[in-house]
Formats: sequence, C-alpha cells, structure tokens
Amino acid sequence: MANYLVVTLRLSPMNTDAADVLAALAVDAGAEGTELTDDGLRAYVDELIYHGFDHLLPTFAALFPDVRVSTSVEPLPRRDWNETWEREGFRPIVEPGLFVIRRPDQQVENIDVPYDILIKPRMAFGTGSHQTTHMLVTWLLSRPRMTGMRCLDMGCGTGILAICMARRGAAQVVAIDVDEDSVANSLLNLGLNGVDHTVNIIHGDAAAIEGKFALIVANIHRNIIVADMPIYCNHLAKHGRLVVSGFFNEDVAAVVETAAVYGLSLMEQMSRGDWAALVFHKP
Repeated sequence: MANYLVVTLRLSPMNTDAADVLAALAVDAGAEGTELTDDGLRAYVDELIYHGFDHLLPTFAALFPDVRVSTSVEPLPRRDWNETWEREGFRPIVEPGLFVIRRPDQQVENIDVPYDILIKPRMAFGTGSHQTTHMLVTWLLSRPRMTGMRCLDMGCGTGILAICMARRGAAQVVAIDVDEDSVANSLLNLGLNGVDHTVNIIHGDAAAIEGKFALIVANIHRNIIVADMPIYCNHLAKHGRLVVSGFFNEDVAAVVETAAVYGLSLMEQMSRGDWAALVFHKP
C-alpha cells in the first residue's frame, strides 16, 4: 500500500486566486488532490514520486510576485488520506438558481436549485471547487438539453462533468481517465447520482476514444489538450462542440491556434479568475 505525503503550502498574504493557481501547478507536478486552507492549501502526493515543489515557485512568483510561499511536508498513510479527504474534502459549492455540489453527508439549508449533485471525492480531482470545474458545470447545466446526444468526458476525475451531461439528458456518456482511482471514484459518484446506467467509464487516455461524439469536454491542462487536439477533432461529430479548460487565460491563444489547424472555430470564451474555458465548433 502506497504512503502519501501532505504538503502544506502557506501563502502570505493569503490570496484565493493565487491558491487556485498553486493547486493546479501542484496537480501538474503529481499531486493527486489538493484542498484550500485558511492560509493556503494542502497537497496530497505519493511519496514515491514527490521531489519537492520548489520548481513550481518561479512560475508561481511570475504570476503573483507579491505573494510569498512557505512549505512543510509530513507523511500521511493512504488510508488516513482517504478518511481525511472524504471527511474534509470540500465545502458545498452553490451556484444560486442552478446547482449545489455537496458530499452525501452534507446538507445545504434554504437552497432551491434544479440540480443537487452528490460527490464523494476520495482521491480524484473535480469537486467543482476549482475555477475550471465550476465554469464547465455551469456551462453544461445552463445550455439546452442534450437529449439523444452522445457525449465524452475526457479526464473525468470524480465524474462530475459526466454526471452533468447525463442529468441534462444525454443518451450516452463515455468518461475516460488514466488514473485507476479516478475511474473507481467516478463509478461511485455515478451511482450516488443515479446515472450509472447512462455513463460508461473507461480506464485509459485519448487513445481509448472510439466513435463520434456530439460533445467532447476535456478539463485537463494545456499541453495534453494541444497534443490530443487531432484525436478530439477526429472523434467530434459534424457540427459538434469541443469544450476545453484546465489552463490559464494566457494560454488561450495557443489553444485557439491549435484548434484552428484542425478546422475548429472558436464559439465562446469564458474565464473565472486566472482560468479559461473555450467552446469550439466543428463545421
């Protein structure tokens, strides 16, 4: 059984946008989960792959030169990590008039929304607390119903985006992730939301995609999106939509340029804090 480390990153002064960026950098560096704290964040990483996060700091400092970071590390066995994450993983996320995302044991008082989404995060990314996930959940639940559509959630994490597609009436949803824990967590969350009959979970990367999709959503990060763009385009049906996020506003131009090479046109651009999401159309 693998052991985990908890890396505590304290920010001075505390800045929520800065903490979100640092969390994404930590995930890119191998962290399997992060959670915000009052003065920064905690990142959870397998001790076998952890080599320190010092290499992240120059990138972070360039974006937030006035925010200082201090780091401490302590061991945390996997079983304790699971218990901590399931107990404290995230607070309920509310988009008034649209959705609430909560753990099964949490209650949200005086909230009337059409979509009550249950997520037990365990070790998978995607509770809705991150800016990119929040944008995509909002987009998916606000658009016209997906009745009859075949949809793909690439890099599904907790399965939250696949759940949204199923709840919006998709005929079939395929959800793919390279991480075995994410696949197991997605299966759990699909059952909690009663959509396990609509969503097919696959363990793999973009090479596992088969068939055509009316909608493909990929919340990963820029390098993977750019590298896999020809695969997404090949599996996107005529007049289909590709929605991508997981990158900063400064990366938008590079993603748009790559999509144009494969014949996709930009339809919509969203941002939340320093993070961007793009919607492309295939003619």
